Amino acid sequence: MTMTWICLLGPSPGGARAIALHGHRAVVLVAPGVAVPREVAAHAERVVFCPITDHDAVRSAMGRLIAELGPPRLVVSFTEYAQEVCARVATDLGLPSVSPAAAAHARDKVAMRCLLEGTPYAWRYAAGTAAEVAAAVRAEPDGVSWIVKPADGAGSAGVAAVNSYAELARWQDRLAREVVAGRRPGATRFIAEHAAQGPEFSVEAVSSKGRHTVLAITAKQTTGSPGFVETGHVVPAPLPEGDAERLREAVHCVLDRLEIGHGASHTEVRLDPVHGPVVIETHTRVGGDCIPELVELATGQDQYERAVAALLDTAPVLTAAPVAPAAAISFVLPPASGTLTAVSLTPVDDVLRWDFERVPGTDVSDVHSSEDRVGYAIAVGSTAVEAMETATKATAGVYLQVAPHPDHAV
Repeated sequence: MTMTWICLLGPSPGGARAIALHGHRAVVLVAPGVAVPREVAAHAERVVFCPITDHDAVRSAMGRLIAELGPPRLVVSFTEYAQEVCARVATDLGLPSVSPAAAAHARDKVAMRCLLEGTPYAWRYAAGTAAEVAAAVRAEPDGVSWIVKPADGAGSAGVAAVNSYAELARWQDRLAREVVAGRRPGATRFIAEHAAQGPEFSVEAVSSKGRHTVLAITAKQTTGSPGFVETGHVVPAPLPEGDAERLREAVHCVLDRLEIGHGASHTEVRLDPVHGPVVIETHTRVGGDCIPELVELATGQDQYERAVAALLDTAPVLTAAPVAPAAAISFVLPPASGTLTAVSLTPVDDVLRWDFERVPGTDVSDVHSSEDRVGYAIAVGSTAVEAMETATKATAGVYLQVAPHPDHAV
């Protein structure tokens, strides 16, 4: 039996749909114990359970599939932690892909900073163990603002603002407790950099043979210091064209320096009023938090489909018109830690979709990363401001009843 197939690492509904749109069959590799969404199963020729972050396991599974089905047309992934394995396997098979080095550099914030040296987007930083980072912070005057985070982190996990020596000491104490409790490896590498100011954005792009196409710029809302957990996004970002062009130029530079010449990318940038664009991080995948859905609603362009088209070196197959001029998402945050006992909401016009990842009976906690959010609303509008206001109004109207855990009750 032979067929035209594409291997997808990770159960990505957008990725599976994109493969089907291009007339190929998807064979999806999924880590054991991970649920397979219905949308993925609908497009999948088959699902193979395999540790997708283990190169040898994936290569072995691919060998068996190739013996049965013939060589794949592509190996792709839109999953954060499978990017390096995907790049290695695709490269091993001689298929279009970012290089393994490019995928690794995008995952490692220190490597990315090194590659940006000498560009207008370089930013002062220190890297190393927690002790080495702390020494770098103490080498400058007390009161200098730093952002400290794991060098390979994601989802705002472990991000901390350090504005004084006292806050630095608290950060070190908290890390020590996490290591003792087994919640963090003792060998974690960190990066600390001077805190940039100004609004935050992400740039959604697709590259083909080294040519980059920016599909959209997303404006972001966060909880701010100290954790900077994202609470909302809107497409398109309400920006003057001059500022938008500066962000596009920064992203082109990053993608070129990291040699990300194939597939989707998602680059986070802060527009500092003095320094200009400051690159926070980049990824060889689409953004999370439903950003590709916002891009498609507001531009008519499906980043998953465009990425597959770029890798296949064919024209995009979708030519849909935008649903609205702007689209936004706003997240529901827990009011306290405890057990969620009830959820209620007030209907709002122009809300396209609600989603609640936590239901009554499940635990919620204080917001330390994107994993702690409860749910979200997606809305559209005639302008970016209108879309964001509608989404924010919707989530502001959500009532969450949380019962404190017995050991926290007063």
